[in-house]
Amino acid sequence: MNTQAMLIQIKTWLKTNHKSQKWLAQQIGLSPAFLSQILSGTRKLQTKNIIAISKVTAIPLDTLITSEHVDNKEPQIVLGGSLSSQNSKKKIEQLLWDIQQCVDLEATIHDA
Repeated sequence: MNTQAMLIQIKTWLKTNHKSQKWLAQQIGLSPAFLSQILSGTRKLQTKNIIAISKVTAIPLDTLITSEHVDNKEPQIVLGGSLSSQNSKKKIEQLLWDIQQCVDLEATIHDA
């Protein structure tokens, strides 16, 4: 999932359909300030919000989460070393959370 590409798609949809960020925020139950932070990349876009945006905009989830620059190679994850600091542990926990969000999106797409 390419978050930057997804944010560009959402912004493009808003512009093309003459809708404001405030309008979209109201439709999906977020404050306009929070949505602005998401669209600027300051905050992460959660799975439930991606699904809500897909429903409101009628942009298929497949289209939203798929980058135009998809690499056909299988992803590989390589971890080495040990977690010696609290900051490292937090970063790994964030990575695991991000992976779970991707898995949830895939499950939602295939269940729809």
